[in-house]
Amino acid sequence: MRHLGLNISLSTYSKLFWILFSPVFIVSILGSSFLISTRFTDLDRNLFEHSEHMSEQIATTSEYPILFSDQKMMSKMLQDALSHKGISSVQLFDSNKEVLLSLGKVPSTNHSLFPETLRTWVYDDFLVSISPIYYSGHSPNSALGQQTELFSSPHQKNLIGWAKIEANTAEIQVEKYRYASLVIFTLSLFNLLAAIGAWKATKALTRPLNKLSTSLNRLVKGQFSSVKLMTLPPEYSDIQKNLLDLTERLEHHNEELIAGIEQSTEDIRRSMDSMEEKSAQLHIANKEAMESNRLKSQFLANISHEVRTPLNAILGYTKILQKDLKDKQQKLYIDTIEQSTNSLLAIIGDILDFSKIEADKLSLENNHFNLKKLIDDVYQTLSINLLTKEKQIDLVPEFSKNFPEWFIGDSIRVRQILTNLIGNAIKFTYQGSVRTKVSIVNQDRKEIKLAFQIIDTGIGIPEDKMSHLFKPFSQVDTSTTRQFGGTGLGLVITKKLVEQMKGKIEAHSDPAIGSTFRFTISLQPSNKITEAKAPLKRNIIMLEPSQNYKNYLNNYFKEIDVECLSCPDLEQLIVQLNQKHQTIDALLLNISPNEESVSEAQELIVYAKQEFNVPCILMVQPPGQIAQYPDLKDLCHEVLLKPISHERLYNALKNLEEPIKQEANDNKRTTEQKTKTALAGLKILAVDDTPVNLQLLGHWLTPNDLEVTLAYSGMQAIELAKEKQFDLIFMDIQMPEMDGMETTRQLRKLDTYKNIPIIALTAHALGSEQKQILASGMNDYLTKPVDESILLNTIETYCSASENYLDQVDKKLSDIFDMTKALDIVDGKVAIAKEMFELLADSLDAEKKLIRHHLENQDTEKLIQVVHRIHGASKYTGTINVARHAGFLETHLKELGMEEVEGVAEDFIEAIEELLNNRQLISWPHPLDSSTTKA
Repeated sequence: MRHLGLNISLSTYSKLFWILFSPVFIVSILGSSFLISTRFTDLDRNLFEHSEHMSEQIATTSEYPILFSDQKMMSKMLQDALSHKGISSVQLFDSNKEVLLSLGKVPSTNHSLFPETLRTWVYDDFLVSISPIYYSGHSPNSALGQQTELFSSPHQKNLIGWAKIEANTAEIQVEKYRYASLVIFTLSLFNLLAAIGAWKATKALTRPLNKLSTSLNRLVKGQFSSVKLMTLPPEYSDIQKNLLDLTERLEHHNEELIAGIEQSTEDIRRSMDSMEEKSAQLHIANKEAMESNRLKSQFLANISHEVRTPLNAILGYTKILQKDLKDKQQKLYIDTIEQSTNSLLAIIGDILDFSKIEADKLSLENNHFNLKKLIDDVYQTLSINLLTKEKQIDLVPEFSKNFPEWFIGDSIRVRQILTNLIGNAIKFTYQGSVRTKVSIVNQDRKEIKLAFQIIDTGIGIPEDKMSHLFKPFSQVDTSTTRQFGGTGLGLVITKKLVEQMKGKIEAHSDPAIGSTFRFTISLQPSNKITEAKAPLKRNIIMLEPSQNYKNYLNNYFKEIDVECLSCPDLEQLIVQLNQKHQTIDALLLNISPNEESVSEAQELIVYAKQEFNVPCILMVQPPGQIAQYPDLKDLCHEVLLKPISHERLYNALKNLEEPIKQEANDNKRTTEQKTKTALAGLKILAVDDTPVNLQLLGHWLTPNDLEVTLAYSGMQAIELAKEKQFDLIFMDIQMPEMDGMETTRQLRKLDTYKNIPIIALTAHALGSEQKQILASGMNDYLTKPVDESILLNTIETYCSASENYLDQVDKKLSDIFDMTKALDIVDGKVAIAKEMFELLADSLDAEKKLIRHHLENQDTEKLIQVVHRIHGASKYTGTINVARHAGFLETHLKELGMEEVEGVAEDFIEAIEELLNNRQLISWPHPLDSSTTKA
């Protein structure tokens, strides 16, 4: 505060000084400027007037000397002119502008301009004045005699010459400098005296202010006694009195404040003790919340396992019962059990997805997928599960022109979004159609933004219920009499997935028209291109009552060069067939699932086949009904499930000449027989703590001539493995005492089971757990409930008789990892080679995330650093595929930068993922055998 008071004093002092001194200073400057400018102007004007006067005087007096060529007189006049101050050169010219006489210095310039009147030119260092010389006589001829030629021109008859004077300004400049110096000296002396006077006056005026400032500083510091001793001049008596009153009040207030601070300090100390206690309680509560969150995740994993495990048995035995069941009523019961089980699985999946979203752990994958085929698959799946005999609606996908088929993104999540929205549309629509429109909003080299519309003609959503659509566990109809069940999570998950794909979703509905759900997502363009279909050049007749579906099929027929004649009813179709049967290649029939339609279709198919040898292709909806008419199914060339897949329709029309039914069935039976023969005699160990699941595996595998051994715990599995050699092991994950992952680690320590395929049969659906499963040494995993065909295909894949599993592993690893190179670099030291490999492999997950981050931010330099680091490390660890792709990417970045780098970077990331997924297959030799391995 002392410094603050000093600054205030100095500022006030400075302002007051300039207030007193500035007027004097400004007036003196203006007066000096006026005196100097006036004097300079007078000097310049005097020289100018003097030069003109001398020039004019010489012109007047030299009239007769020039007429009579009197050199002596002319010289005398010029010398008189030179004697004047400032004149440096004098010249006389005749009428021909020739010099008659020149005295003084050499002229500074040669003037070619000779005016008829007096004129003066001013230069920097001198001025020139020229005056014409006129003869004032009336008869110049008589006076000049023979010189009459001088006045031969009528315009210059009296002009006989010019007088030129050049004046130097040097003396005037010197005089200016002297005068300016004198004025400036006088001004400086005057201002110095004025400044001294202003300084003294300022000092006298600010002395009381300085005392006040000092007193205020002391007052702020609490030095009240020194303030009371301050004295001010009589004119400041009121201020001094008020200051003393203020000092007394502040002194009293300070005493009260000190007492209050002491009390507050005591209160704060007590509050701190209380806060420490609360902080400890909060810390405990935070730990409990974290533990609760962990238990919640563990609970979800356990729920997934505990629910999926019995569902696996339910679905498995349902499939077994469906094979041999003849009674329609019982088959209906079994189908209901299967549908209910699948619905329960979908609910579990929704709950797990919602939990992942809530915990912000839902990550998106990137893979190439065909969007048109994906939408076809969604429609096929939903039509099987949701359409009934009473619900006959058209399911129509619509794509804009020149729409690409292949994209890069998370196909599973895109399928989930479409399944939720299209499934809801089908569920709430009883007649009409459900259409899916897809178009491109905008695109560039790195991203394509797609717009989807799911339009239905269903019951719609009331306006007051629209706000409940995207809320968790919320439904439009929550009454106990509602028709449609569900968890209320489908649209919430859909919204979160859309937002994670950089899009947004909205809904519009009118109960009288239907509902429309619109959403956008961003995907990456794919370099994959679907090969163009060869033109079929077919002629067909189509019976399709729905105009929407008729337009959908006709648009596709134009693409594949198929001429289609549409008929509204059966009678017209028969007429057209009789008239044009010679050019018709096939009939495309849509039949309704009732006795009358099936009977008519059967008669038509027989008639067309026998009379004209024209095959028929059936379009059926729903699919379950056609199974009740096996005779009809055997008569037709092909049965297509609505909505019709473009690819299946194309293949059906392309293969019209091939004998389809019997040959296909024979081929299927032959394939099944070959598969059964290939698997015969294989020894399978199934490990599960649930007897029902083990019995189900036995029911599936034993009929295929497989030798199945059952183990009810991890310890029992290890004991059985020591006694007997198995070709493949199916391993449950969650078991008491020793779980499946620990059992696998123990089995891998046995020399005979280092490379035996171990497949997890798990109900765990979380991505992190699936990674742990593979990291434990298992070769693959199947998520419960497991299908019989998938189970058999897995056994065939890993235990094919035509190629030993070890050969498969060696072949798979040959392009990924080179053991010889890894050992050569470290001179055959297995421990060092393995440690170097593990260090690289453990870092690749983090490096992969860095690569994606730098790609998104277009940071070329940092991306090169990461790729170079991986490239260098991979050369010393035998990871040949990663090294190769790292070299490609590093070269591309250094030469082309980020231009078209996406494909190269994606190949590099795929190489990293391939290495990480197969790292457990690498069998490192025993250190004692390293030399043999190296050799």
